[in-house]
Amino acid sequence: MKKVILHIDSAGEHQEVTLKDEISLGRTDSARIVLSDSGLSRVNTTFFRDGDEIFVVDENSTNGTFLNGEQVFTSPKRIKDRDEITAGNETLIYVEISAEKPVAVSNSPQDDKKTTTTKKAKKTEKSKPAKQENKLPMIPIIAGLSVFLLAFFILAGILVYSLISEPTAGPGNPTPSTINSAMLIPMRVIDPLGGQDPDDIDDLIAALNSDVADEVSNTSDVDDLQTNMKTSGKETGSDSELIVEPGLFERMINLAKGPRNGSVGERPAGMNVLPELCCGVPKQVAKLAEMVNGGYTQPLDFADLAERRLDGRLIELPVATQYYVLDVGGNANTSEFNEFSWQTEPRAIPMSPSSPKYKFLKQLADKLGYDLTNPKHRQQMKIRLLRMFTPAAKPVLEAFAKAYQQKFNRPLRITSLTRSMEYQISLNSNNANSFKVRGDNSRPPHTSGCAFDLARKQMTTEEQNFLIQEFARLEKEGVLDALIEYNVNACFHIFIYPDGKKPKGF
Repeated sequence: MKKVILHIDSAGEHQEVTLKDEISLGRTDSARIVLSDSGLSRVNTTFFRDGDEIFVVDENSTNGTFLNGEQVFTSPKRIKDRDEITAGNETLIYVEISAEKPVAVSNSPQDDKKTTTTKKAKKTEKSKPAKQENKLPMIPIIAGLSVFLLAFFILAGILVYSLISEPTAGPGNPTPSTINSAMLIPMRVIDPLGGQDPDDIDDLIAALNSDVADEVSNTSDVDDLQTNMKTSGKETGSDSELIVEPGLFERMINLAKGPRNGSVGERPAGMNVLPELCCGVPKQVAKLAEMVNGGYTQPLDFADLAERRLDGRLIELPVATQYYVLDVGGNANTSEFNEFSWQTEPRAIPMSPSSPKYKFLKQLADKLGYDLTNPKHRQQMKIRLLRMFTPAAKPVLEAFAKAYQQKFNRPLRITSLTRSMEYQISLNSNNANSFKVRGDNSRPPHTSGCAFDLARKQMTTEEQNFLIQEFARLEKEGVLDALIEYNVNACFHIFIYPDGKKPKGF
């Protein structure tokens, strides 16, 4: 059996841990090893072994787990000697794997997996050569046979159970992930909640914010959309500001992503993260609870978003201004609009023109000059519905975007705005890092209409510190809740209180 040592450096502390079976790391005592890195989730990362094969898995953490720079998700990844794993804000694990002397021969393969303890290792070190063992003690023999029989009956029971009760995979009943599909007994079934309480809204909301940005990959799609908006002639009144000058989006997105002089990245030298932007989301959770108690309902599909666009509860933002640019809607597709319901299976089905909700899509399509039978038009409508925001929160966004632009002569790049529940779930199918919606009690902040993300990897230390100071000030004033996210989705996640009031009790 190989010896595995995890060299853990976190928050200025170093420790070495021998991996014998399974070890979890996190920032609370829900984990086997508790670290003081505030960027870790309660249970962040787990290491486990299957004989001489070693694996690492992320427990749906907020800031992720990375193996040699590549993100690890909820499917286990095999690790090797000298691999490096990073997690949280400042946790580094170096893996050391070395061969040990062979242990005594066991009675069965099952015994080898179930008796790799320090106690047995000590016994095997004292074993005599085989030729001298003419008389074996009865106790070890009986113990070995007992273990063999126990393993046999467990194996038989699991095989019978799996044959008569194996569930069918589906949206509401996913197939459990295992590390080896050929094994009769899975060594480890992944729990996407990391063994935590599903009702722990604090961790659920933190996980919700771990989505890879919904960025636009082709600027020509934006140009086509703007051209259609102009030729339709349906943009009137306040909507006329949505038609921007030719090439503005491309100029602003290039300026926002453009090269800088100075240190840039998710953790540039000298970045000063203030306490207001770390350590959980209690304010956001409290405000979400107030919204729900006050009658807030999440938009379930694009028809619900269209209804909110028509009645003014949500307004569309222009794709680009001199203060900000919307890099939003990259996952919108040309497929038919779906009707989403928690009470049906499947939950999302193509929306029939006879559906009561279809009228909102048809009314908005007529208003904006779109044909719902045209796939390209459907995609453009979806992109525009994903650009919406709560009217009361818009001035707050514009105020600090203007302050940023005046200081650095660049627009802020917004990578996520409002989503429907159906759209959030659709991200689950093509984005392994997005939060897996688990039921109608899930509350993604982006379905509130007042949450958005700002990309920051391209920003310098000075730019990020400026925004951190601004968000901390506004959080102290009770205007918003701000978070800073690292790794793949390095961004600022902002939740503006729609009623202009911080949650009660804070």
